[in-house]
Amino acid sequence: MANKRYRVGVDVGGTNTDICAIDEITSELKVYKLPSSTKDQSQAVIEGIRSLAEKYGFALDEIDRFIHGTTVSTNAILEGRGARTALITTEGFRDLLEIGRQKRPDLYDLQADKPKVLITRDLRYEVKERMDYKGKIIRELDEAEVIEIIRKLKELQVESLAVTFLNAYINPTNEQIVKRIAKEYLPDVYLSISSEISNQFREFERMCGTVLNSFIGPEVKKYLENLKGTLTKININKLYINHSNGGIMSLSEASQYPIKTSLSGPSAGVIGAQYVTGLIGYKNVLTIDIGGTSTDLSLIIDGKIDSSKDKNISGYPVRIPSVDIATIGAGGGSIAWVDSGGILKVGPQSAGAEPGPACYDRGGEEATITDARVVLGHLNNKELLNGRLPINSGNSFTAVEKLSKKINMDIYETAQGIITVGNSNIIKEIKKVTVEKGFNPNEFVLFAFGGAGPLHAAELMEELSIAKAIIPRTPGILAAYGLLVEDMRRDFVQTNVMDLGKIQFEDIEHEFQKLEKEAEAWFEFEAIPPARRVCEYYLDMRYKGQNYEILVSYDKQKVKKIQDIIDEFNKAYKQLYSYSYDDEVQIINYGLSAIGYINKPKTIPSKYYGEDSSAAIRGERLVRDGQNRMKPYTLYDRDMLNNGNKLRGPAVIEQMDATTIIGENQIGVVDEYLNIVIEQEK
Repeated sequence: MANKRYRVGVDVGGTNTDICAIDEITSELKVYKLPSSTKDQSQAVIEGIRSLAEKYGFALDEIDRFIHGTTVSTNAILEGRGARTALITTEGFRDLLEIGRQKRPDLYDLQADKPKVLITRDLRYEVKERMDYKGKIIRELDEAEVIEIIRKLKELQVESLAVTFLNAYINPTNEQIVKRIAKEYLPDVYLSISSEISNQFREFERMCGTVLNSFIGPEVKKYLENLKGTLTKININKLYINHSNGGIMSLSEASQYPIKTSLSGPSAGVIGAQYVTGLIGYKNVLTIDIGGTSTDLSLIIDGKIDSSKDKNISGYPVRIPSVDIATIGAGGGSIAWVDSGGILKVGPQSAGAEPGPACYDRGGEEATITDARVVLGHLNNKELLNGRLPINSGNSFTAVEKLSKKINMDIYETAQGIITVGNSNIIKEIKKVTVEKGFNPNEFVLFAFGGAGPLHAAELMEELSIAKAIIPRTPGILAAYGLLVEDMRRDFVQTNVMDLGKIQFEDIEHEFQKLEKEAEAWFEFEAIPPARRVCEYYLDMRYKGQNYEILVSYDKQKVKKIQDIIDEFNKAYKQLYSYSYDDEVQIINYGLSAIGYINKPKTIPSKYYGEDSSAAIRGERLVRDGQNRMKPYTLYDRDMLNNGNKLRGPAVIEQMDATTIIGENQIGVVDEYLNIVIEQEK
């Protein structure tokens, strides 16, 4: 039997599929990148694993653990492609999906469309049941009524069923009855009940999450089962899926709760960033992941990832614990265009993997950010991905020139304009995740990754007056790398509104004890050894009379009385809004994150080689700068750089998975983990 020594992480993006493997004996990192397969993601996944093994000379049956970040669920939601789904809900709430919160998608756009309702009215059914806000059943559920509805759904050949009852988050009894009946009469229909998706109040958000889970469930489940079958044939039996909360979960959990994979890929990148910056001692980090279709932004504050319990996916609100990631349509494939007023715009439309930017020579004709970079000389005009992606620079010049004629500008000015507008879009979003949360962006280190992140880093740090930017060793593969350092994780949340002035400290401890029992059952189910178990606690709190709450960490070692909790809330509130009140405080939700630690790959610092980086120089490249001046940039081979090497800008650094730009009056230094740290020259 082969020695199981490799851990493999695979992150599927909209443009590329990234493969990363760690040799758990030598700690050697092995990486591979290939275009995503748009029709069936698993094709590129399997092809990539085979190519990686062949390239580095190891057998497939030497792979011990496979961790996967997927966009199957997200794509299904974005494209409105899902199962024929029915809904059973409490009498009077049949039209809640359409009524929603009575919010316009854009307050100032009177023509903006609301998201498509995923279940037509003829497939939405009501039953006579009712319980009060404390979970007391006021009206018993009529099982005969449920059976009649279930039989109708069988005749209608529905593929999925969602069940959402009012106040089921506090008492799931009636939903469990429907689940039992549905399993008996509709065993092949995919089923979701709201009390298993979210034990939090706000019925519209809970219903949306449950409906989405059923809507995408069959497709995600089929994909995961097919992937498992294919991997099993090549003796890969330990399969895990990345969770939106920044942890990994078993295949069975992902199949049951596919909505939890909606930020599967981006959250892995943030985990990778946290791991790398933790090694080199940075606590406050702004992560920026720029890929082919989008830019994902997140914060690491005092070493901890900023998290959220509310996400909006293509207009649908979902209450699932997740890494707090802001996403905009700004990536290498973002298309430049001119609006009706003659103003240059970039994105959110993207050329994606097919046809891709014009320079990919796959049929794309519109100018993209990638094409602008080729025209300006930032990117190799012959090939990328170590020769596996030929580049036709003539196509880029043709596409940008066509755009330049529309705005009466020089071709190089147009290319620079595309970059400037793209960066402006990203900077606007950076300010949303920093300034609007009470943080100054220049108090953070910029950590740039993704295939295009290192191209923008130097420009963004200069615009935002950020002192340092870090480019990791494998920026284009970092999300896949993050999958290799993630722990098992499951979040448990329960709504129970309590006025802090009317309860005892023991009441709070009692609520957490109930969550601890659920966490214990999960630890046992996943066979996580006691020595590798840990629980982290938090509260959702607000001032009495407010409609929305904020998340406050709860340290069981430090918090000994109710006033400690109030002080922590006031501190968090002041950070967010610059002031706090002397007012009554409420706890809304109790939260517990159960974490099962895995063995991390050994990360060994490299030896110091000195400042001389001349061995990595591969010549010069003429590049157009921001003032439309042609300048020689020193060209470096990233694979030849070593610990201590200093690179003075302007420079271009090439590697298989990314290209890094160091601007004029900037210096890059390679650290002991082979990250490049960019700073302004003093």
